[in-house]
Amino acid sequence: MKKPNILLVDDDEVYLYVTTKILKNLTKDILVNTFTDGEQAIEYIRLCIQGSVELPEIILLDINMPFLDGWGFLSEFKKMKPVLPNHQVNIFMVTSSNNPNDFKRAQEFEELTGYVIKPVYEDKMAEILTEVYNGNW
Repeated sequence: MKKPNILLVDDDEVYLYVTTKILKNLTKDILVNTFTDGEQAIEYIRLCIQGSVELPEIILLDINMPFLDGWGFLSEFKKMKPVLPNHQVNIFMVTSSNNPNDFKRAQEFEELTGYVIKPVYEDKMAEILTEVYNGNW
């Protein structure tokens, strides 16, 4: 089995640090990349499409970020979807927003696999990994 490949997109450096630690505590054999805004993450996905780097299987995406927020990322990702390699990308909106309007808006994006309210603890991360990798992580 190849290494799980996860992309964290959030402007909160503490969240990025803690979530990376949680993921690496769950499995040592994991690749985690982090970006603090959606624009950087979209550029990374473009590199993946060009074949420069491997496309992640999981993206954990925040809503509120500078430059390009989570909604903007999803819109841009949707445009790139037709040229993505034949690869399943599971995007989880991970946010502190429990606003019903955000949840409703998230449901409009078929690209989203799930909507998770922060804080996210080790058990929820294990659940996400198990769901995406069918328990083989």
